[in-house]
Amino acid sequence: MRTPQDTFLSDQTLAAAREAAMDPGTLPIAVTAANGEQCTWCDCPDGPDSPHNQRDYRCDGCPEKAESVVSLFAGPNLRYDYPACERHRLDIVATVAQLAGSQR
Repeated sequence: MRTPQDTFLSDQTLAAAREAAMDPGTLPIAVTAANGEQCTWCDCPDGPDSPHNQRDYRCDGCPEKAESVVSLFAGPNLRYDYPACERHRLDIVATVAQLAGSQR
């Protein structure tokens, strides 16, 4: 669970990212403290043999507790949050940045 200090720092970081998102040429990503969420990353393989391509497959995702939340601001009022465990945080940041950059 977040401490009051974590909440304060998260709020400040999110406010700065939201303000930066007012510039249409900027796509800010903020990493803040988690609040008990489960990691949203998936360890399933990609490609044509991925289990995600099988009918009725349901991915459970990473079972680890999230240590942080990676937030992408696609505008001042449009935010996407991805809770991340320590092991997957950099994977999520890199993937979000790559996908966001390809959309620009």
